[in-house]
Amino acid sequence: AFQSQGLTPKVVFTAADADVIKTYVRLGLGVGIIASMAFDPKADPDLVALDARKLFRPSVTRIGFRKGTFLRGYMYDFIERFAPHLTRERVDEAVAHQGSRSEIEELFKDIELPTY
Repeated sequence: AFQSQGLTPKVVFTAADADVIKTYVRLGLGVGIIASMAFDPKADPDLVALDARKLFRPSVTRIGFRKGTFLRGYMYDFIERFAPHLTRERVDEAVAHQGSRSEIEELFKDIELPTY
């Protein structure tokens, strides 16, 4: 996309935390790319957000926990709040399969995930 417009991006550094990226931008070190959920117009009134979703492929965030972990109620609550399609029943079903990644993904094949 960039090169078709005659632009070549110059990436000087990266940061895993959106707050760090926003701080670099506030310091005048260029522009930053962050997830849309990391920008809050009320908390970031000094920044301008441009929609760049057409420049990037969607990605999937996964929730993981160690096999054999006893999931407490608050853990199920967190998982479902983070990803409403991951109900307690679905999580238990995935844990019960203990199969390969492809078998677990098969359990969720009919679920349409939101994209932002």
